[in-house]
Amino acid sequence: MALDTFEKLLKQADRLTPSEQLLLATRLIEKVRKVNRPMSGKDLLNSGVVGLWAKRKDIGNSLTYAQKIRAQAQTRRRAS
Repeated sequence: MALDTFEKLLKQADRLTPSEQLLLATRLIEKVRKVNRPMSGKDLLNSGVVGLWAKRKDIGNSLTYAQKIRAQAQTRRRAS
């Protein structure tokens, strides 16, 4: 799909009501899931995600850092 077509679709989606946007997102996710099979444990291990933070010096304890990020995400306010 051409980038300009994609941008036009996004602008059209912005005009939808929140309920319509949620329905659209749900349908798109369903389509993607049909095309892409779920990752196996082996796929995940080979993806580069596991150990991604291992060498970062600014994170410290990765479990604590992940919990902090989750807490921030759950309390984040939506921009008006």
